This record gives sequence, C-alpha cells and structure tokens, in this order.
Amino acid sequence: MAALVDRVKARYLPDEAVPDDSAIEEMIQTVTDRLLIRLKVDGLPRLAESIAVDAAVKALRLRGYEGSTSESASDGGSMSNSFVDDVLSAYSDDIEALREACRPKGIKFMGARR
Repeated sequence: MAALVDRVKARYLPDEAVPDDSAIEEMIQTVTDRLLIRLKVDGLPRLAESIAVDAAVKALRLRGYEGSTSESASDGGSMSNSFVDDVLSAYSDDIEALREACRPKGIKFMGARR
C-alpha cells in the first residue's frame, strides 16, 4: 500500500495540503474494496491501481464538500461507500473492461461443421 500512498501524494500540487498517511491509506482501502467488489476478484489487478489512486485523490479532495454523506472526527474523517461509488462512476467503462480482462478464460470447444 505504501506505493499507492506515494502515488496519491504525488498528485498533490506543492501548495496543496496533503492529507496524512492514515487518511490516504483509509481512502485507498475503501476505494480498493469497492473496486474488488465491482471487478469480482480477490486482489487488485495492477492495471486497477491507477483507478484506485485517481479515485482516492478525488475522494480526499472532496471530503467535507458536496457528496459526502458521512464524516468522523478521527484522522482525516471517513467517507461512506455511496460517496466512493459516486467517485468510481467516472471509471465505469474502465472497470467493465478490467472485469472482462480478469474473467477466467475457459476452454472453448468449437462444434464440427457439417
């Protein structure tokens, strides 16, 4: 997860306040959990990491603004799953393509032509 945290931090401009690591880790984990459900896989494919990073940055930047349905007083607050789902909706086409790529490839038998 450290590599993803570093990627999230790299997306912030020099004058932007960067959330602390625990808030970034929590957001990455929430986004990753939602991606795994949509992709129907047990582990995050490498190609999905960019989606997780982009969505985590968007969600972190939007904390406390419109679309946030829950927040806690703990480090950096937290987001509801519905808010993260809304952020992930921008990646629907990519998620669907990844789901297809992750689907196990079975043996296909071709019928004999007559």
